Amino acid sequence: MTKVNMSSALPDGILVRGSDSSVYLIERGTKRPIADPESLYHYKLSLKHMIRIEDGFLNEMVNGEMIRRCGDYVRHSPSTLLVRGFDSAVYVWMGGRLFPIATSGMFRRLCYQAHQLVNLPDSLIASLPRGELIDDSFFLSHSAIDGRLYSGPDGFIYYGEQRKLRKLEVPSLFSYFRWDVGQLIYLTGEEFANSPIGEPIADFRSTLSA
Repeated sequence: MTKVNMSSALPDGILVRGSDSSVYLIERGTKRPIADPESLYHYKLSLKHMIRIEDGFLNEMVNGEMIRRCGDYVRHSPSTLLVRGFDSAVYVWMGGRLFPIATSGMFRRLCYQAHQLVNLPDSLIASLPRGELIDDSFFLSHSAIDGRLYSGPDGFIYYGEQRKLRKLEVPSLFSYFRWDVGQLIYLTGEEFANSPIGEPIADFRSTLSA
């Protein structure tokens, strides 16, 4: 089997499985086991976006922290989520901070859906550190939001990961990862120039497919 650079092979936030029933969330080149179906559904991780990969490749990957509903939230939650407390405030949980979304218009621009919201106790929301307000000018002064798909002014599609834009080297990867055009955030030239460019997402499907 060809040795694959994990940071290039699979973007963060992708659900994968091999030939058995175990499901993993890819983050920072590791596979994070999903503890149980309750945790999967609590964090709104959709199986319709899951991809199958070859067992040998999956077994070579390092295990990360388990994803589970109970226990330390920071340790056991996915690194990027859409969350809210019991009021109307909505946040992007990213990089260990909560970034409040300013308006419903910005919520729509980020292509989020209400069914993706993860409810957290108000006490937990209050205890977590805050990031910058995500408002209409956010992309003019801050880099990309993780886990979002972007259409650049150059005509290419990019994925937000670790606050960088990773270009899809092959357009067909868009359907391979089960993304759709309704998820695309269209960046202006000025917004695009403000986000650093990360390593491209290369086409390793001949190695990854089960």
